[in-house]
Amino acid sequence: MRKTMARFIRAVAVVATGVAVATGLAVLNAPAASAGGCVPPVCGGVWNNTSKTMSVTINLGSGSGHCDVWNYDGGTTNKFKYAKCDQLGLGRGTFGGPRNKPPYFDVDAFTYNGQGYHERFGPLGTWHWRTKGVWTKIRDYQFATCNMDDGQIWCTILPL
Repeated sequence: MRKTMARFIRAVAVVATGVAVATGLAVLNAPAASAGGCVPPVCGGVWNNTSKTMSVTINLGSGSGHCDVWNYDGGTTNKFKYAKCDQLGLGRGTFGGPRNKPPYFDVDAFTYNGQGYHERFGPLGTWHWRTKGVWTKIRDYQFATCNMDDGQIWCTILPL
């Protein structure tokens, strides 16, 4: 009986691990955000927990304005592009991603036009300085959380 139970538990663990790996690979291979609408949970989003106005775009690559994006591929290395976009102002609060109610919006990128900000990818990532008006692209499965400390803006991009 003990051997049968151990085999059963091992089989369940193997199946659960397989599902977890497959889900992780699907998220890792998800395309970068580039459209206004989305289907949760695969939607880029932001939380502006500062007293400053954040700018977001939900149509990177089209629109009547422009965004100077330092990481146009959504990665952590410099791939600068002067891209078409429309800019939306966001005061303190959450926008985009699965944390909103329908209709869902997929945030493609964010910036602060009034002042520079620090950004990092992941809770242990290296901080980088971005001058005001330089955009950071986020992918469909990422959420940017921005806070203020001593008058400076600190944004961490995390997976959902």
